[in-house]
Amino acid sequence: MKLFFYLLNILAIAITITLGLDKGLFTLAFFAASPYMMSFFLVKIAKDTSASVTAKVLTVFIVSVGLYFLLDTTYMERNLGYKFSYLFIPIWQWTMLLVAGAVVHLSNSEP
Repeated sequence: MKLFFYLLNILAIAITITLGLDKGLFTLAFFAASPYMMSFFLVKIAKDTSASVTAKVLTVFIVSVGLYFLLDTTYMERNLGYKFSYLFIPIWQWTMLLVAGAVVHLSNSEP
């Protein structure tokens, strides 16, 4: 069942890097893909049921909202600076990942 979430993260990484390289944002494209790599890692290390559910829900949330805003700022809104989306969206995602990563880590710990 984890395969779906691995593929979702890989798809998000591929879309983010492809869009970034297409716009000429080499460093920011890899920075923007880094939260998906961390989400991939959280799904991998989740052992307990609650940790696994937390990591899977976080993956769906991070991927769906992150790609929505990235595609929206890159293609839909012509007046917005898409360069800023490659900086601020990953910062928001990393904040979510740090909080949820702590939950996954604490859920994996045995009493």
